[in-house]
Amino acid sequence: MTANQRDVLLDVCIQRAYLDENQPQRCQNAPQVILNVKHVMAYARLAKLPVVSCVDVDCANRIGAGYVRVAPDLAPVQRKAPFSLLPQHAVVESDNSLALPLDALRSYQQVIFTKVHRDPFTNPKLDRLLTEAPARRFVIFGVPLENTVRMLALGLLRRRRRVVVLADTCGYWNVQEADMTLRQLSVKGCELLTARQYIGTSLARIAHKLGARIRPSRLVA
Repeated sequence: MTANQRDVLLDVCIQRAYLDENQPQRCQNAPQVILNVKHVMAYARLAKLPVVSCVDVDCANRIGAGYVRVAPDLAPVQRKAPFSLLPQHAVVESDNSLALPLDALRSYQQVIFTKVHRDPFTNPKLDRLLTEAPARRFVIFGVPLENTVRMLALGLLRRRRRVVVLADTCGYWNVQEADMTLRQLSVKGCELLTARQYIGTSLARIAHKLGARIRPSRLVA
């Protein structure tokens, strides 16, 4: 499978502060998001799909009052939910530089970008990778749906990239705003799927490449 025939998974801030119990910024549907992200990451390992992740770091004046508050000495991988980490990963810090090897996803299965703003495209390295990297389509999941996921999906659509959002794998803080966001993304041309739908159809497409027929029910509850 060539690079531009593969999906690229976009993991948006699947991190402890938004998913763990007793966290003040925990999203409303955290249990559902955790379950579905585990299935998606299991599929990524099986199909060897590249994963681009971003993680919020403390920068209150730019991220906003509703975003994460964590100890400043925590490394980005420590902020991530453990089930969202792949063994071969690298961290790219946010700065004003465009210096990033575009073959990063060939050297590592997962590249984790730090994020200091609601809009992920304010990280020029992440912007460059998503704009220029070959991909069949970008498959987005994460937190929060109402703003960061929305900005990422719309930004990719403006860049004429094919976009899928896994609706039941996106966390939200306000269910009404989340529903409105999904309707907007659908109108703009974004494909909306559930985790089960995405894994099932993708497995059927690549089953012959895996050398055996794999039942989707093994990965999806």
